[in-house]
Amino acid sequence: MKTIVALLTAAVCFGTCCIGNIFEPLLFPKAPQTESVEFAEKIGNGWNLGNTLEACEKGSEEKMGTESETYWGNPYTSKELIEAVRAAGYSSVRIPVTWAQHLDESYRIDRTWLRRVKEVVDLVLDSGMYAIINVQHDDAFWLVTDKEHEAKATEILSEIWSQVGAYFKDYDERLIFETMNEPRVTGVETEWIGTPEHYEVVNNLNAAALDAIRKSGGNNENRFVMITTYAARHEKEPVNALNLPEDGRVLVSVHFYYGTAHNSEFYDCESRLRLSDKFTIYRYFRSFYKAFIKKGYGVVLGEYGWTDRTSLDNLREKTEYFVSTGNKFGIPCLVWDNGSHFRLFDRSTNELEFPQGSIA
Repeated sequence: MKTIVALLTAAVCFGTCCIGNIFEPLLFPKAPQTESVEFAEKIGNGWNLGNTLEACEKGSEEKMGTESETYWGNPYTSKELIEAVRAAGYSSVRIPVTWAQHLDESYRIDRTWLRRVKEVVDLVLDSGMYAIINVQHDDAFWLVTDKEHEAKATEILSEIWSQVGAYFKDYDERLIFETMNEPRVTGVETEWIGTPEHYEVVNNLNAAALDAIRKSGGNNENRFVMITTYAARHEKEPVNALNLPEDGRVLVSVHFYYGTAHNSEFYDCESRLRLSDKFTIYRYFRSFYKAFIKKGYGVVLGEYGWTDRTSLDNLREKTEYFVSTGNKFGIPCLVWDNGSHFRLFDRSTNELEFPQGSIA
C-alpha cells in the first residue's frame, strides 16, 4: 500500500494532467508576502556573467588591472552581449567579481577597477534588468572561513563592502549586493559540506558584510542584500545552519548543480530525467521554502546549469523542469554561463548558441 501511495503522490507531483492542479497548493504552498519574498520574485530568472570580472590568477599576489576581465578566455563585456541576454528574456544578471588582486596593502580597491565594475553594472541596469554584484573568488586569497582566519577575513570583507557600498550608494534597488560566493575552506576534505565551525564563521562574515553595507550611506540602508550558506550549498546541514538576520530586506542565496561535474554522483544530460531525479529536485526546492521562504526570506538560486552540449533535448527537459519547479516556489533561477563548457551565448557573436539550456 505504501508503494502505491508513493507512486500516486509522485504522479500527482510531476504529472501534467489536470489532477495536478488540484494538489498544486499543497505541493507549492503560498509564501508569506513579505518585502523580501516579493522582491525575489521581481528579480526573475537570470544569467551569470561567468569567468569575466571574477577572473584572477589564483595563488598569485601580483596586482591586476582591468585586463583581468579577459584572463579566463572571454572578451570584454559589451553592450551587445547584455542586450542579447535581455532579448533572450532574462530579467537579471549576476556579475561575479573578484577583488583580491585589485586591493592595495590597506585593502583599498583600485578606482579603475571600480569604474569597470560600474560600467558593466550600468550596462545591465540600462537594459532594464536587475544586477547582482558579489565577492567571488577571494576564497583563493584571503576569504577562509575558519576561526584561524576569521579576523582577517572579517576586516577585508568589511573594507570591501564599505567601499563598494559607498561607490554605489545612489543606485536604486535594482542593484543587489551578494555578501560572498561559496565561502568555504578550500583544499580540505570537508570543503563542500563544511563543519559547525565553518558554518559559524560564515554566519559571522555575513553579518559583518551586511553591517558594512548598511552603514555605507545613501540607499544602502534599505538595499536588498543576499547572504549565503556555507559554500552556497543546498544540503540540509548548511541550509539549517544559516543565521537569518532581523532585516526585512535580506535575501538568501544558494547554488544547486544537479547532474554536472560539480556533483559527480549524478549524471549530466546523456539520459532523461527520471522520476527520482524530479523528486530530488523538488525536495531541495521545498527545503528552501521551509527553511527560508516560509519565514519571510526570499530565495535566489544564484547558480545552476549542465555542461552537456550534445544531448540538447535532455538539456532542455532538465532546464525547463528545474526552473519551473523553482519558480513555483517563487525562487528565481540564474543559470551559470562561463563562456566555455557551461556556455549559452557565443560571446564572439553575442548570439544565443544553446537555447536548450536558456529558460528565462
